Amino acid sequence: MEEQRQEKTLKEFKQVLDDLINLLRHSTEVETVYLYWVNTIREQFVLESYTTRNENVMFEDRVSFNNLYLKDYKDISEPVQLEVGRQITGDALSHYFNKTPVQYVTLLPCINNGETIAITVLESSEQLPGPDQEEILYSYLNAFSNVLHTYLEINDLSENQDEWVEYEEQLEKLDIRASRVEFLEMLINEMQKYLHEGGVSLLARGMGSWNVVLNAEKAHNLPPIGLVLEPGTLGHNVLQQGEPDFGIHFNSNPKRISTREPQSNGATLAVPIMIDDRRQALIVAYDENPLVFKESTKHKLINLARTASLKISVHDSQLDISDDLLTNRYNAYLPELWEHMVSNELDRLKAGTTPYHTWVGLASLADLSSLRTKLRLEELRTVQSTMVKSLNPGHHGIPGVVGYNTDYVYALIVQGKDPSIPENLSESLKKEFATPVNIPGSRSLDLSIRIGFTKIKGEHENFDEIYSEAKRALSEAVKSTDNQITITD
Repeated sequence: MEEQRQEKTLKEFKQVLDDLINLLRHSTEVETVYLYWVNTIREQFVLESYTTRNENVMFEDRVSFNNLYLKDYKDISEPVQLEVGRQITGDALSHYFNKTPVQYVTLLPCINNGETIAITVLESSEQLPGPDQEEILYSYLNAFSNVLHTYLEINDLSENQDEWVEYEEQLEKLDIRASRVEFLEMLINEMQKYLHEGGVSLLARGMGSWNVVLNAEKAHNLPPIGLVLEPGTLGHNVLQQGEPDFGIHFNSNPKRISTREPQSNGATLAVPIMIDDRRQALIVAYDENPLVFKESTKHKLINLARTASLKISVHDSQLDISDDLLTNRYNAYLPELWEHMVSNELDRLKAGTTPYHTWVGLASLADLSSLRTKLRLEELRTVQSTMVKSLNPGHHGIPGVVGYNTDYVYALIVQGKDPSIPENLSESLKKEFATPVNIPGSRSLDLSIRIGFTKIKGEHENFDEIYSEAKRALSEAVKSTDNQITITD
């Protein structure tokens, strides 16, 4: 119904323009009148309407700037009259064939928001305007301008009405029971609909730092998974303040998340997810075009995040105020979350929309039986928390996350443009565990780790296949006596 109404409005608008062009020609008694829209983005003149009493006339619907004499007059703000043979040649009027029957060309610009958006052209044998014709020309320009503004206002009102209807539908989508991961992923995908040259990233606390854990499905110029939030960035300031903030980037500043992020252009809106007055997650929405962030758009994005906060508080009664939203007791990310990460990156790889290589690894302790006999339960839990923090790829200068798989077995997801990332991380981890690890409140222990990595490839069918390969790589690392870390391609 709405599309039909818009089509009817456009059809009526075009009919009014046709009538105006016809009235203009007959009232001024000129030979030919035509109207071109000035499309500066595509660098084209687009024919809207024409009327003529000559028979040797043929117009093109679209003409590039370089192929029409009007290119020299596309920015005029006042009427201009040209004489054929002096300011322009007869050949320039390429819509005539055989001969050019007119001597004068009068250009009437239509201005909107300070920009010439259309040019009406009158072609005649006599010079214009005469005493009786000047009033006709300016009456036409006023009528054209009023009709155009009325049409634009109707369209704007219609679009405004539509966008709020769509926004209400988005709020209704959030009124569902879903896991924390599914809910937040749906949230950022809904937010992504407002951004055409940017994306939405979700950050959450884990492994002793704040990290990127999810990117919207259709995000552009996305940061790598596991990128660590740094002090002094827009996102960090928002977490400190506990309030949304908006920034326009100049010379790639301020940074959104990190100095390691892709180049920061355009503008960014950062919004905290507050649950029981605790900062549980951070939304970073960005776009290359700052004009995307209208006041209404910023309001919608902020309110979607706040609504999500309330929904989680109401529906997720198991969440304690001291718990992190997306991690377990050892500060490792939840299994569902890192499984979604792997599946999403596989989808991006197959769609050709990721600029990164991604590896999935499984890490475990080699001397677990010995530790279980020597340490108390509470100490064993401390060992796991310490292990998660030590494994954090971000502490080794590499984007990545640690996810919980089973007790003493953790998933590692690392990502970046450097194909040697797993080797670099492996060397750094070997140095990390080469010396005794200090267990807070307990003692220093010699811990030996085993890690198996596999790279996500386009031929992988699904998460299960990738996970199985990572398990096989870990098994090989466990069996090896001289190689603690195995990487498979």
